[in-house]
Amino acid sequence: MTRPPIPDRIETERLVLRLPSVEDAEAVIDAIDESRAELTEWMAWAPYMRTVEDARNWARRVGDAWDDPEGVDLPIGIFLREDGRFLGGTGYHRAKWEIPSVDIGYWMRTSETGKGYARETVNALTRVGFGRLGLRRMVITCAATNDPSRRVAEACGYQFEARLRNHDRLPDGSLRDTLVYSLIDTDETARALVEGLRKGG
Repeated sequence: MTRPPIPDRIETERLVLRLPSVEDAEAVIDAIDESRAELTEWMAWAPYMRTVEDARNWARRVGDAWDDPEGVDLPIGIFLREDGRFLGGTGYHRAKWEIPSVDIGYWMRTSETGKGYARETVNALTRVGFGRLGLRRMVITCAATNDPSRRVAEACGYQFEARLRNHDRLPDGSLRDTLVYSLIDTDETARALVEGLRKGG
């Protein structure tokens, strides 16, 4: 099933969420280098993003994914609205357009954590997902030991569904339990976000 038209730029009070480009490569690597210790603990891709050329190649693949009308993994960059500083990454992932449903992922550079940017990002993607894309389900998963990611999901009103035991492995090879949070279009949180979109909030 062809995916719905997804805006390649979403603005919030403080952020711009947009398709990253090859011109962003240096800023992306700078953020990853700053945050490498934290990212390497959770993100399997972190060891493979070390040079500006790595980031340029990634941005090209992102562009190809966005050009694919059946694309199921659509990364999005998080930028500070005030000055364009690259803050981290998010996106609509593991999409099942036949439902339609998507997962949301997110990471924030270390110096910008604790400022509510991740929550602002998730709320924006959730609002657009249910309000413009007609999604029926949105999911956030994280390692059971990843407390910051878990707190974001809970703060954004996503409902705890399950703890999947020995579900995956962390980048260091150790087994991890996975926590599953979700919203569906009829949940009160989803409806409130959509209503805010309609009112321009």
